[in-house]
Amino acid sequence: MLRPMPNRYAAVFVAVAVAQLLDLATFVPAVARVGIGAESNPLARTLYLSVGLLGPGALKAAAIAIMLMALVRVVRRFPTYTLPSAALVVGIGLFGAASNVLFGLLR
Repeated sequence: MLRPMPNRYAAVFVAVAVAQLLDLATFVPAVARVGIGAESNPLARTLYLSVGLLGPGALKAAAIAIMLMALVRVVRRFPTYTLPSAALVVGIGLFGAASNVLFGLLR
């Protein structure tokens, strides 16, 4: 039986999605400016070279969905770990966005 998810975590889910989408939103102009060679993720680089922007976009969409589903599981099973888990995922997204800005847009 699933435990209901409290509404107080809505902002946490939004923060996770926004941080990850910010990573994607900064990826696109960074690649347009400096090229895909600056991308450190080999899977994203390969998808970009074979499919174009749709490849890394679909990869990021799948990653966001997986992160949100995992966070739902944490909220339901281990609620005390919700904020640390969300902070980690938000941090990863913000780190990716910052690296896109520093190495792609400010270069």
